[in-house]
Amino acid sequence: MEILNLKELVEQNAKKFRDSVAYQMKRDGKYQTFTYHDVFLKVCALQKKLRMMGVGVRDRVALLSESRPEWSVSYLAIGSMGAVVVPLDAMLKKEDIHPLIADSEPKAFILSDKFLEFSKGTMLEGKEIRMDDFDKLPSSAGMAEETVSLDSLLAIVYTSGTTGSPKGVMLTHRNVISDATAGASCFELSPKDNFLSVLPMHHMFETTGGIIAPFLCGCRVTYIESLKSYNLIAAMQETGVTLMLGVPLLYQLLFDGIMREVEEKGKQKLFGLLFSISRFCRDIIGINVGRKLFSVIHKKFGGKIRFFVSGGAAIAPDLVHGFDLMGFPIIQGYGLTESSPVLTITTLRDNVIGSVGRAVPGVEVMIAGDDPVGEILGRGPNIMKGYYKRKDLTDKVLINGWLWTGDIGYLDDTGHLFITGRSKDVIVTGSGVNVYPEEIEITLKKVAAFKEVCILGEKMKEGARRGMEVVIAIIHPNYEYFEKQGKNDDEAFVKQVIDAEVQKYNQGTAEFKRIARFIIRKEEFPKTRLLKIKRFELRKELGI
Repeated sequence: MEILNLKELVEQNAKKFRDSVAYQMKRDGKYQTFTYHDVFLKVCALQKKLRMMGVGVRDRVALLSESRPEWSVSYLAIGSMGAVVVPLDAMLKKEDIHPLIADSEPKAFILSDKFLEFSKGTMLEGKEIRMDDFDKLPSSAGMAEETVSLDSLLAIVYTSGTTGSPKGVMLTHRNVISDATAGASCFELSPKDNFLSVLPMHHMFETTGGIIAPFLCGCRVTYIESLKSYNLIAAMQETGVTLMLGVPLLYQLLFDGIMREVEEKGKQKLFGLLFSISRFCRDIIGINVGRKLFSVIHKKFGGKIRFFVSGGAAIAPDLVHGFDLMGFPIIQGYGLTESSPVLTITTLRDNVIGSVGRAVPGVEVMIAGDDPVGEILGRGPNIMKGYYKRKDLTDKVLINGWLWTGDIGYLDDTGHLFITGRSKDVIVTGSGVNVYPEEIEITLKKVAAFKEVCILGEKMKEGARRGMEVVIAIIHPNYEYFEKQGKNDDEAFVKQVIDAEVQKYNQGTAEFKRIARFIIRKEEFPKTRLLKIKRFELRKELGI
């Protein structure tokens, strides 16, 4: 499939799939639809508005809203006029957004009414375009005439730095569209497919896999107002969803919901028998009869699901196995924002459970060093241009065209990649969001009652988050602080104060950075000669 820049893609597919539905979302009780031609007209109108505001080639435009069709229209409009999209995380608080705006220096801010106040006190105050006013945009007969090349910058995507300083990943049209094209080629996507959009739209997994890839193939994307299970199920039933991109936690919750309903109806033995039959037919006879055996579940999910895609974090093999036995294949992928994001992916014909698949077409993956297990490196047209204004950081991860991922793994004899760990201390939550320990530590160390803080990721051993990482805090109290209050030996009081401070932190931070539990350590932390905390010793000591 030919690699196009975003402008060519929008122009070509607006004609090719003119009357097909590109986006839909239930509003006021009925689905509002946008055909590919509708999207084209809105893209043209938004571009005209942006040009009237002085936005031109290479100028940045910030983008912030909840999931909705207008987000995708905005992304297509900004990128296809040669400007640069700065997608912002809707989970962040205003004080977290402002440094990103200051760093990227956008000329305009496209946002939904929910986030209107986020521009106050920034260079973007008075330069907002409300998504709810898109119907009032000036009409335009055509797209912006600016030249857009494959190597033009398309987006600056911010990921949290370990010191809290902004780190913007620069991605070109070639990076993103080549990755979407490679991924789409593995799954025979067509206008018959209907994606259910459930991931944060600023996340590259959703941008590439849930926006660009569907548009590339003339697919439909269905948006929902919330991720509550009844909204998901209703959308699947009402619109005939064929596939969904999600994170491990979402699939775990869906599976647990199925099993809970089975238990409530007293059908555990029947389901156990069906699982046994499905396993025998698949493993012994070589056929998958899950769709027929579990037709009730398929009907509940709308009856048209082809497969699910999981990314953003590791998914438990037994969860993949369970869905597969029911006739719902789960495809796994691996990558980073810096690789647009997909480096490897499994397919319907080559779905090795436990592996994150082989390199997508046009991409190379190798293991650094001579040992079978080592740091994973990636090279290809999807690898970022670098970090915005941070050549120092770029030079550390881009070496001779190879992206050093910081993740550890190995390749088997057939080229399947297996992830075994990370060389960095990044915590990847069950929702696929990266949490950087030092950011939280810097904040908590300001608390007078805390002398030392170490943030670690802990894999849950049970419940809906089983096998997924959550944030935990190891805290060494400042006993001098408690001694001044005459409470130095009052363990209950110390715990009460620490608990209150942790809750205060949790209430003031983004959900994915919240501390799931804390451990009080009476002794100071083990350290290196350079006074760095020996995290591995703490992990060993705590058995996590």
